[in-house]
Amino acid sequence: MGPGRHQRDGPAGDGPWFERLVLSTPAGDWSTLRLVLSLLGIAVMSGISISFVYDDLVLNQRAEIVHAQVIRTNYDQRGPSFNAELQAPFHGLRVLVEDIHQRPAAGDVIDLEVDPDKPSRVRDPESHHWNPFDVAFIVLIPVGLAVAWARGNRWLRNTRRPGPRHR
Repeated sequence: MGPGRHQRDGPAGDGPWFERLVLSTPAGDWSTLRLVLSLLGIAVMSGISISFVYDDLVLNQRAEIVHAQVIRTNYDQRGPSFNAELQAPFHGLRVLVEDIHQRPAAGDVIDLEVDPDKPSRVRDPESHHWNPFDVAFIVLIPVGLAVAWARGNRWLRNTRRPGPRHR
């Protein structure tokens, strides 16, 4: 018996302790279709969350404060936002600012954080920089990988033929 392996002790089979631990969770009993759909959902949401976190990291590192004139406000919608026109050095560039803290009126001149390499990447300097949901979805990546690994390992072990291996 190799390291990390134990005699057959239940429905999870003989596998490493981590595999048995993962398979003892409710996800260990899900159907293959449900598991695949859940993993795809985690992958999509994690990808979106990573892009938002990446934008925040880039703005934290190289953002410049730029004056902008508010052109239009969208406060009556589910996610309040406003459209603004950046001033020098990006004169005339129009951007949409979401996840806002301040609520200026149309025509007001405000400060925005702008990425000089990609001026369409803007942020309200007074807004929150990290969304807890983004971090939660990123944390789900290793959880999803662990469940996929454990299920795949169990499937491989159950499909192997008993007997000596031929090389």
